[in-house]
Amino acid sequence: MVGEDWRWAGRVKTATLFLVVALGAGALGSGQRAQAAPQTACSPMSGTTWETAIWSCGRLPTLADTVTIPAGMTLTITGAAETGPLILTSSGTRLALGSGATLSIAGTLSSSPSAPSSSLITGSGWLRFVGGSRELFNSTWSASTDGWHMEFALDEGAVGTSSRAFKGGELRFTSGTVATTNDIRPDDGLGNTGILTIAAGAVLSTTGTIERTDTAGTQAASITISGTLITSGIRISANTITVGDGGTLRVKRAGGLTIAGALSYAPGATLAYAGSGAQTTSGELADSVGGLAVENSAGVALSKAVTVTGELALTAGSLAAGSHVVTLGSGATCSGSGDVTGTVRRASLALDTPACFGHPDVQLTFASGILPSSAAVTLTKGTAPFVGAVLRGYAISAPGFAGTATVRLHYLASELNGNDSANLRLWRNGGTRWEVVGRSSGDSTSVTVTGVTAFSDWALSEHGTTTAATIVDFTATRIGGGVQVAWSTSTELLNAGFRLFRGQELYGPATAIHTGLLPALGDGAGHDYVYVDETGELPAPICYWIEDVDLAGTATRHGPAVVSDEETFLPFVAR
Repeated sequence: MVGEDWRWAGRVKTATLFLVVALGAGALGSGQRAQAAPQTACSPMSGTTWETAIWSCGRLPTLADTVTIPAGMTLTITGAAETGPLILTSSGTRLALGSGATLSIAGTLSSSPSAPSSSLITGSGWLRFVGGSRELFNSTWSASTDGWHMEFALDEGAVGTSSRAFKGGELRFTSGTVATTNDIRPDDGLGNTGILTIAAGAVLSTTGTIERTDTAGTQAASITISGTLITSGIRISANTITVGDGGTLRVKRAGGLTIAGALSYAPGATLAYAGSGAQTTSGELADSVGGLAVENSAGVALSKAVTVTGELALTAGSLAAGSHVVTLGSGATCSGSGDVTGTVRRASLALDTPACFGHPDVQLTFASGILPSSAAVTLTKGTAPFVGAVLRGYAISAPGFAGTATVRLHYLASELNGNDSANLRLWRNGGTRWEVVGRSSGDSTSVTVTGVTAFSDWALSEHGTTTAATIVDFTATRIGGGVQVAWSTSTELLNAGFRLFRGQELYGPATAIHTGLLPALGDGAGHDYVYVDETGELPAPICYWIEDVDLAGTATRHGPAVVSDEETFLPFVAR
């Protein structure tokens, strides 16, 4: 009779539960959503293995169940098992993971009521975090248990967070994103052990360190990055640290990272800087990297020379090389809107193949002739190479080059310095003065010129100055066999040189009396000049005019100075 009453009571309870659920669903108003059924609590009541234990929920737990393993009970897992949230009661051993065993967890891993002991989880099997976004560890969890393994295989797009440090003999990040504000410790219990791998497509983001222990000592065995590691922590430590093809190490710390161990980058790997303020490279910058990316609008300063064999991506900011050289490999490419200030060098060049030097529009193409042994472009910003020029300058070298080349140089609208971008031309200083080279094509951020045969310092400018020289005295005096023409300047700004003209009528035709330009010092100061016109006994009057010519080719004429046998002179005027 007692048994019959118990069964009937159970049926009543079941019917009542069904009625409540049905009424609850029917009572939902428009726009309301039914909540998911609460997770079932499951605890082992007896037994020593997960698979054969007697569970309070009457069955093996699933990903929808909350499992608590109470104090005094240890369960061994030998195959595949699963749970939602998992609560392990401290202290003592609660889980023993056999070799090849896997426990999939779709909830939070918790230790209760205190931090876990070093033996809370033992064995060489795997805890496998699966499912959607959530907190992965509770507030009392700590990195005290080692040896066992963890895999983070979250759903695509899911983010698992942790404010707690965690440790495992092997840590695998295979899908989804794990974001932690604490340390990560690959540690199998002994020095030089512990493995951490980030698979392609997976993301690990941390503000903490990645090393075997929290004190100086022996390192972890290896860290392999085939996905993405985002870190603003101080230190990464392992015997070998490898960023594989397709992998990205994204550094956010202002002063870069301290690296303990041998760091290497595969040709298809990328080192990226993504801080919120100015950054300086440190131990994370190897001598050679695959790709190098600046994703920081405040820019990055190099602490050493580097060779980039893949893509130099100046996506959001510029790279300040300082006294160091950025060398681009034969297959290296350039992208983005930033610049490299300082020197970019390339050693492997080919005819008719554009080669970039930092910004994609800083470009040399050797069209014909003998290729140089190397080429280098050095960019300086903020100062005009000469008065009125764009506020940046380039120094280009190409030792051994003999032929023709195309030069394309980049500028910013903020650097125009009063120039009209539609009229910008390229200028070159051959050692004594600036000379206009020209403009073959251009747009709002670059100017291109073809047919270049020599390299040195380069600038961009619409024109020189409207007055290349201020002439304060201009005379002509007959001497034996000719006329001595003399003039003086008080200033010479961007002065390319002078031209002299002679005529015998004040308002009649005048002819140039020499070829080319008479060279000017053009150093900003004033100077005295003399030219002897060997005219013979040309009858008076003899009229002379002089033109000062600026670097853009603009000429300003002055004069005349007149030779008269009666030794009378007309007033000096400019026309």
